[in-house]
Amino acid sequence: MIHVVCPNPALDRTIYVNKFIQNGVCRAQSSKDLLGGKGFNVILSYLTEKERLDFRIHTFIGGYTGTYLAQLIQQENIPCSVTKINGTTRICSIIVDEAQQHAHLINENGPFIEEDEKSQFIHQLINAVGSGDIVIFSGSLPQGIDEDFYYQLTHTLQEKGAKCILDTSGFSLKEGVKAKPWLVKVNESEFFDLIEKQEHKAEKQDVIESLRNLDLEWNFIVTLGGKGSIAKFDQEIYEVTLPRITAKNATASGDIFLGALSKGLANNLTIEEALIQASTYSLSNCMYWHPHIDLSDVEIYKSQIQITKIGG
Repeated sequence: MIHVVCPNPALDRTIYVNKFIQNGVCRAQSSKDLLGGKGFNVILSYLTEKERLDFRIHTFIGGYTGTYLAQLIQQENIPCSVTKINGTTRICSIIVDEAQQHAHLINENGPFIEEDEKSQFIHQLINAVGSGDIVIFSGSLPQGIDEDFYYQLTHTLQEKGAKCILDTSGFSLKEGVKAKPWLVKVNESEFFDLIEKQEHKAEKQDVIESLRNLDLEWNFIVTLGGKGSIAKFDQEIYEVTLPRITAKNATASGDIFLGALSKGLANNLTIEEALIQASTYSLSNCMYWHPHIDLSDVEIYKSQIQITKIGG
């Protein structure tokens, strides 16, 4: 079973305008509301096919937006363990300027989580996870949650025999890796921040050499946007090269990559096959203004992904 931990969910609202007018009135042509937060983006790949994985998402929700999210969760028939909070779940907005073909992202901070709410969440999660389960820790932490939250849970759950995957940033990433999760997934800037090295955006080779020089006790994936990704699994390094596409909005692509990767591994794909699946799902998402996967895109790009094993 896969457990996806989403401590900072959101109502994601995409608003389409013909043209964004500074210091003026913009009238929306249309809007779309979706379940948001990195964890809910991770599970998008689980919802694309009729036969679903055995999964559950764990999250905090509260306030009027939380009530709306609960309705969306029910409509999508998503297995979900909800810890209700006194605070109000945040709203994150994407303003799409159709004239300029630009997307403007506005992410609110999360609500404050009280101590009894946090304790209830931790208790139900630990009880739900069994040996052999995969647990994905995804996204930022709301106010009131200690920055070693992922570290503590990873340490506890891996002692129970679970495989933990960490996808976060900043101090919670630096603390979380100390628990030696089974897999860490970061983007390029998060990777160089983690290893405290100046970022070199132009060169894949710098990521490869940095991974080779790190004495890692866990698996590691660095996503590089249009340049593909670098993965280190069981001391083997894989370079993933993508075809060129016309991208609209890459928001959530890293989350969808991780969801599709975990889906592939849970279905006993090889690491190469899982990386191809993750890359195709992520590419499809880039072609739309809001987080979305089209399986026809996945089929088109499947043969265009190149995986090269380059040694450890």
